[in-house]
Amino acid sequence: MNVYSRFFRPAALALVLVLGSGLVSAKSVPGDGAIPVVELMPLTMKHEADLKLTAEQIQALENYRKQAMPGRVAVQKKILALRGELRMAMLDNKPAAEREALMKQIAEAEIEHFKGRERCVEAVRRIMSAEQFTQLSQLYLDGLR
Repeated sequence: MNVYSRFFRPAALALVLVLGSGLVSAKSVPGDGAIPVVELMPLTMKHEADLKLTAEQIQALENYRKQAMPGRVAVQKKILALRGELRMAMLDNKPAAEREALMKQIAEAEIEHFKGRERCVEAVRRIMSAEQFTQLSQLYLDGLR
């Protein structure tokens, strides 16, 4: 067996495998899960005693979460999938029209996500007293810093 066959062929194969796996992993990266514009529900659960939520408020918040969560999760998964498709379309040099169509779909899905977050804020605002909502808002803003 010559030197080429023993050393370079396996090295070339390994390089191809490593580069190929990089493209597959490029479809979904941690940075895709961008911080939501507003995310209050986890704080309502964590701080329900500090916020002095009543049993009725806790139940109303739980009901809203159960109703809204499946739609929110579906939209977030859609955004991640579309971002992965766009990433690969860019790396694969797909036609501009295809990339722009994906960008438009991502923008529309992001707007849908923002509207869902806005509905959540409004639901929390309706369920809580003004004082509780102010306290929750401050907890949220403090967590961003």
